Amino acid sequence: MAAIFGRECTEYFKTLLGYVFIAAFLFLAGVLFSVGNILKLDADFNTTLNNCIYVFMFTSPLLTMRLLSEEKKTKKDQLLLTSSLSLPSIVLGKFFSALFVFVIVCVLTFIYPAILIALGAPSIPLILNGYFGFILIGAAFIAVGVFVSALTENQLAAAAGTYGILLLFLTLDLLIPQVRFPPLVTLLEWFSLFRRFKPYQFGLLSVSSTIYYLVFTAVFIVFSVLAMERRRQRG
Repeated sequence: MAAIFGRECTEYFKTLLGYVFIAAFLFLAGVLFSVGNILKLDADFNTTLNNCIYVFMFTSPLLTMRLLSEEKKTKKDQLLLTSSLSLPSIVLGKFFSALFVFVIVCVLTFIYPAILIALGAPSIPLILNGYFGFILIGAAFIAVGVFVSALTENQLAAAAGTYGILLLFLTLDLLIPQVRFPPLVTLLEWFSLFRRFKPYQFGLLSVSSTIYYLVFTAVFIVFSVLAMERRRQRG
């Protein structure tokens, strides 16, 4: 797994892909910070962090679309599938490489709350709690992207498929206020990726949301391993 992780991390910064993702995310997050905090003179950074979820939803395919689809397109996957590496180690190595780049971006965005701290007195534990939840939901998005990338050899198709699944979860979230059947509302709220972030936004360390994000991520990683196993059998 370490070899895969190292190789993929290097690939992100040998090509423009990693830099494009970092630049796009920081620019959009900076716009949200300027509008939501600086112009409004508001020290509530976690609301901005909540809005950054949607930024990452649209930029996350840049991290994941090539991870497994490119291997299939260039036939390098045959080398991996016939190597001594286990499929879980291959998938996890690629997943953690994308997560590592995402965490780097999160660290770079610390400049925004640092500005608020210099200008005022926001709650640092509240902000750190928000970042913890943000990394968890980011890991969930990445796991979805890795799974879709395992299904195709076309990077654009992988990106579109990732958007599709994440938009489906967002649509379900947007439908909740329109539902008038309480049991269905409860079910949709339980499955909602986005509403699960709310406790972190308001300073609560939610055990149930943490477990949900970890299980959600693990499930899609298992799906990715199964997709790779099917590819191996076909090969």
